[in-house]
Amino acid sequence: MSPLPLEGGKRHHLATFCRGDFFGEMAFLDRQPRSADAEAATATDLYVLSRDRFDALVKLDPTLGGRGFEQLSFALSKRLRLADTELRALEER
Repeated sequence: MSPLPLEGGKRHHLATFCRGDFFGEMAFLDRQPRSADAEAATATDLYVLSRDRFDALVKLDPTLGGRGFEQLSFALSKRLRLADTELRALEER
């Protein structure tokens, strides 16, 4: 689950992730702090790949970088389209 902290201690549920999903892609790309928190609703195993470690792996296998960034691009596109849909729904209220 990925809640976005709001003013007054409120939080907005952004997404629910399943096995094989990833999050934190914006921070991974722009090296800025994450924009939301992640909370596990059930027992969860997480694997962390830091940008520094990714960059080191790409030096050993450059095609890995292309595939990794392709997956990030697809995920960002899907999430931006979903955010666009949600914003349009909010405007219509």
